[in-house]
Amino acid sequence: MEKILKRLELALCIVFVVFQLYTAYFGNLFGIAQKAVHLGLMISIIAVGLFAEDRKKKFGKLFCVFDLLMLLFGFVVVFYLSSIARTLAVDTTTFTAAMKVVGIIMIVVLMVCCWRKVGPVMSIVVAFFVFYAFFGKLFPALLSHGGMKVNRFVHLIAFTSEGIFGTPLTASATFIATFIILGSLFSVTGVGSYMCELANALLGGFRGGPAKVAVVSSALFGSISGSAVANVVGTGTFTIPLMKRVGYDGEFAGAVEATSSTGGSIMPPVMGASAFLMAEFVGVKYWDVVVAAFIPAVLYYLAILFQVDLRALRTGLKSVDRSELPPLRETLKGIWKLSPMVLLVLLIGPIGATVQRAGILTVTYTILLSFVSKETRFTKERILAFVNDAAHGCCTVAIATAAAGIIIGTVTGTGLGVRLSSVLVKLAGGNFTVLLLLTMLASVILGMGLPASACYLLLASLVAPTIFKLGAPIMAAHLFVLYFGIISNVTPPVAMAAYAAAGIANCNPSKCGMQAFKLAAGGFILPFFFVFNDVLLMNGTPLEIIVATIGAIVGIYCLACALEGYIWTAPLNGFGRILSAIAALCLISPSFLTDVFGILLLIVIHTFYINRFKRQQAHALS
Repeated sequence: MEKILKRLELALCIVFVVFQLYTAYFGNLFGIAQKAVHLGLMISIIAVGLFAEDRKKKFGKLFCVFDLLMLLFGFVVVFYLSSIARTLAVDTTTFTAAMKVVGIIMIVVLMVCCWRKVGPVMSIVVAFFVFYAFFGKLFPALLSHGGMKVNRFVHLIAFTSEGIFGTPLTASATFIATFIILGSLFSVTGVGSYMCELANALLGGFRGGPAKVAVVSSALFGSISGSAVANVVGTGTFTIPLMKRVGYDGEFAGAVEATSSTGGSIMPPVMGASAFLMAEFVGVKYWDVVVAAFIPAVLYYLAILFQVDLRALRTGLKSVDRSELPPLRETLKGIWKLSPMVLLVLLIGPIGATVQRAGILTVTYTILLSFVSKETRFTKERILAFVNDAAHGCCTVAIATAAAGIIIGTVTGTGLGVRLSSVLVKLAGGNFTVLLLLTMLASVILGMGLPASACYLLLASLVAPTIFKLGAPIMAAHLFVLYFGIISNVTPPVAMAAYAAAGIANCNPSKCGMQAFKLAAGGFILPFFFVFNDVLLMNGTPLEIIVATIGAIVGIYCLACALEGYIWTAPLNGFGRILSAIAALCLISPSFLTDVFGILLLIVIHTFYINRFKRQQAHALS
């Protein structure tokens, strides 16, 4: 039975990957058909996997029956919805008894898949919105509405572009699936592992080298993978033991890996699929999102690198012996393995290809490139691993985007968007800064335990519009909620990435989570500054952007000094830390006056503490 299930699951995965690649090459299916096939195959693949799990459980027989029904319903979604796609496109008011039954079952199945595959947090949120749609009268006056009828709700949610088959699932069924397939291709052909090897060869020999390797390799790998926890497991298995070997304690080593892996979802060019969703929500080109996100992402990683370096300096950690590292000259001979990433950036940037076209051309190039070397060449095992990894990688995003469609449809159908804005503004007392703090809190809470794409979908639907309406640039508003939704991976009490890293580091998860929270401090400050002044999002003259970026880099260094209690080669006392924190806030803020004040303050701190340290050393020697 187990062999049959594995073969069925593999067959469905092959069909899914072939379908996605075929439509990417030759054009998407008409209307909702593309999304229906995409979602139906995802439901079927999930159902087979759940059946294999449930049949091993003591009381799993009832669940197995439901899993089989889900498997059959996946095929119903594929064939039935594809058959009525043209009818729905011509007459948007069409609604039959059969559609009502299919629609209700689809909503129930999606909520179950969401619970089992994405996690209970999002499914509870979806269930709340379904309840709100029907029982709006039970809510306070500001949120109250008359309640939706069953027919109107099912039609809106299951058969229009306002619900399940809306913008998020459209993105998943087209270019996001293509890029997840590309990420799996990178993994099996060695592009991902080469990124880690190159980072090790370049940075491993420096002070605190293994920690710096973890930061850089996680930034590169995380941009493709899109999952902080998967990134921790993928790169942390070799970076965390190396960090511990040179002297970092387990909590700090795990925290470095967790914080670096979390940042992968804000690191261009791929940003773990969030960039594609943001481009759809904001209504801009994908490349515009990549450009806007670049400087803040670099600053986030510089903040971690500075803390890692100062920690190594403060504790006197040595570098790894060069004999234990990959030879740089030999490693650089494999630099051609990164050419797919270069091609991807060129296609979506200067060349201006569509996102889906850029993705499929890069897929083609990567497949052809794999035949250059025995190390990267496809074997039967690699092909099967690629297909399996690609299909399962799409499952979470597909279900999350479809479930988000239920929330978006409810928000639209009930007018909740306007009411929610009023509630948030009222709670903030009309103060924009307080509103941002409330939004930060809401984003971190909603982001706990959710994948990056699912988290962003929730926040972009519920919270970002309010920030935009009160005057923030739309790109800044969406990046704001993305940052705080993602950073929840290292925010106690539910710091999922930190807990995964703690398992590898064999250390206390709570302490690891607190260390990760501290390392991610830059990620908590930057969003406030680019909301108030979006120069850091490349919105300004070249001179303004350069000055703001240099100021922010120095500011990030001051923040690291405040957190680690060290500046350059000298220790800082409590007062010095406070002054460094003030200098950091002044310098990160993209304003000429604050930059000047921050630099002057930094010069004073640097001069006083360096000279004091030199005098102490001279006195000790005498």
